[in-house]
Amino acid sequence: MVTLTKIDLPGKHIFNGNEFPVAYEISGDSNNNDKIEKFLQEKAKTGFFIEQLDKHGAIVIRNSNNKNLNPEIISKFIKAISNNSGLEFFIQNGSTAKRREVTEILSTANEGPHDKPIYQHNEFSRFIKYPTTLFFVCDKINAKGGETPVVHGGELFEAINKEIPEFNKELSKRGLFMEQIWTLKSDNNTHWSYKFCFGRNIDPNDKDFENNKKIAIKLAKEIASPFCEFNKDNDLRISQYTNPIRIYESKNGISYPCFFNSIATFYANVKLKIGGYSKTKNISYNDGGEIPQEYLDLTLQKSIDLAYNHAWQQGDIVILNNYQVSHGRCPWEGERKILVSMWDEIDKADYKPWLV
Repeated sequence: MVTLTKIDLPGKHIFNGNEFPVAYEISGDSNNNDKIEKFLQEKAKTGFFIEQLDKHGAIVIRNSNNKNLNPEIISKFIKAISNNSGLEFFIQNGSTAKRREVTEILSTANEGPHDKPIYQHNEFSRFIKYPTTLFFVCDKINAKGGETPVVHGGELFEAINKEIPEFNKELSKRGLFMEQIWTLKSDNNTHWSYKFCFGRNIDPNDKDFENNKKIAIKLAKEIASPFCEFNKDNDLRISQYTNPIRIYESKNGISYPCFFNSIATFYANVKLKIGGYSKTKNISYNDGGEIPQEYLDLTLQKSIDLAYNHAWQQGDIVILNNYQVSHGRCPWEGERKILVSMWDEIDKADYKPWLV
């Protein structure tokens, strides 16, 4: 018999009276993968995982006793949960990070340099289309460091509101503008024609360059922003006008403002000159107005201070409600392989902006 046993996570937070994250250990027949898959299917049909995500924002599922795990098996576990929780697979486009397909539904997470941190961001929150649910999976871990920091957007909103409420109000009224460039060529698979960027619909045998540009920009306008253009160097420039604070409406009737943006990671990239900073314009309000540096500095620092840093164990599955929770990555030394799978609620409602 397979069961889920609730466990305590060191360093967990409490938000709105709920643990963040909530954690469970797969116990009982924890080495019988067929039984685990069936158990997760039946558990998902009861609405358990969606209810837990809605309440807590993040779920950790630990299966440390199982020595028979690999990406194909974990993919079955993810499908068992997702396909029975009203979710559909979300196809990644517009990535700014190097990624590779590992299974039908799992890809590598950000393959950027291991000695560089990645700061908080809600996945694709700056785009027209973004997923509701993320599954992160630990395939291999033998490293010093490499935790995955996650931050509850409701807690971050409250922290900023306590110290600089005028920033939240300005973001609500004026929005958040970001501009990014996907280059014609790259040495890390982040050029616009790459599959995980905007080249998914490009036929690799099609040598018509102008036609490939049309295909890429069509996809970019559908999923990222209507404000797309190629510059004289044939790099793809995308301007994004966004609502960075949303109202999260829980299934039990409670609602609250949530930070839903990439301020921390994009500001840090530019300020600290890490990641793809040269491809990112300084962020501003949608009207072009400058955001005071002290606002950005405080937001970045709060996103660090408020993080729950998940220390990985092999076989861990961490499920995030992308609407409520942002994520990042700590530097590491050694071996670390984290995979990701993105999903979306079927017929989901609009994620409404917080307006003042």
